[in-house]
Amino acid sequence: MVAIDGARVRAAIEWKGMSVNGAAGRIDVSQQTLDSIVRGKTKRCYKGLRESLAGLLDLPAAWLGGETDLLPSLTSWLPYPELGYQPPLWVDENMRIIRPRAEGGLTQRTTLPPRYQLAAHEIWRQIAKAWKRDIEHGNREAKAALSHLAEGRWKKNPWERAMMLVTRLVSAFWWRRLLLTPPAPSAPVEADAHDEFTAAAASALAVTLQPWFAGKRELSYKNFVAALEWASSGFGKQPSSGGA
Repeated sequence: MVAIDGARVRAAIEWKGMSVNGAAGRIDVSQQTLDSIVRGKTKRCYKGLRESLAGLLDLPAAWLGGETDLLPSLTSWLPYPELGYQPPLWVDENMRIIRPRAEGGLTQRTTLPPRYQLAAHEIWRQIAKAWKRDIEHGNREAKAALSHLAEGRWKKNPWERAMMLVTRLVSAFWWRRLLLTPPAPSAPVEADAHDEFTAAAASALAVTLQPWFAGKRELSYKNFVAALEWASSGFGKQPSSGGA
């Protein structure tokens, strides 16, 4: 028997546009069994069932079980060990909210919401696939754009920086930092809007870029990278809350 996270399974099934009953039929398990999982009543299941769900949903079994905090495409944002955070306080300093409480100490999220992770993971996967296709086809602008992002700590892994910046563009937290005044340090943490905003924003971005994904139109890498760099500067700078 292995762990299974009902909230993640439900979010993934819905993200794939399936119903619980439809998903159950596709992996030959009873609707009652899967319903018990997504409702959080069943916390453990057979390893074979979890692996079947992972195959159906095209997601890591360990993530569906809650054994890993983040999808693999997001874990590259974790700070380097030499920064001294034990455990790491944030995935990326601009994506995870850390705010002192009125009585002292820190309030921090232990993870990013499932639907946010799924949306960010999917839009990046589509963009990376089209970008790599252009590089393989000899598109010099595509190759130059990637090289342009290879700076500082990202010199050897520009794909990870590009992914991080893309997913910032679909983060409610980022847009709130741009458009709203900051909350008082002692203010209660606001209800998280990542799920709702990111799903819609990622879908809108995917619709906008669909002609490029399909190979029918070329991407303006100059403008695309400019948008990513905008997300990495200006309003995107997040002061450290400190702590270790």
